[in-house]
Amino acid sequence: MLTDSPALTRHRYGTGQDWYLSTRLEETDDGALVRRLLEEAGIEPELPGLPPGAEAVTRRAPDGRRWHVLINHRTDTLHLPDPACDLLTGAVAHEVPPGACAVLRKP
Repeated sequence: MLTDSPALTRHRYGTGQDWYLSTRLEETDDGALVRRLLEEAGIEPELPGLPPGAEAVTRRAPDGRRWHVLINHRTDTLHLPDPACDLLTGAVAHEVPPGACAVLRKP
């Protein structure tokens, strides 16, 4: 048993740092830790305002064009904060059904 050992450690080296978590956290604590680490690293969401279970990745072309690949891992419909052109269907998307994906470009 590791009763007297730390559950979370951080090691700084040069301009970086490494974290080691040696336990399982409750879901809310896990989420809080990940949010803190992302904030400290200056990492922001690809598409702010999306709920948990919505995965977003931005792809960029050399000429500056951008596309957002959005996957809805949720069991309910994902309503988009801003409608956008879905390049898979050619229609303006307002939502993404459960388990579906969209490749979005701002109109």
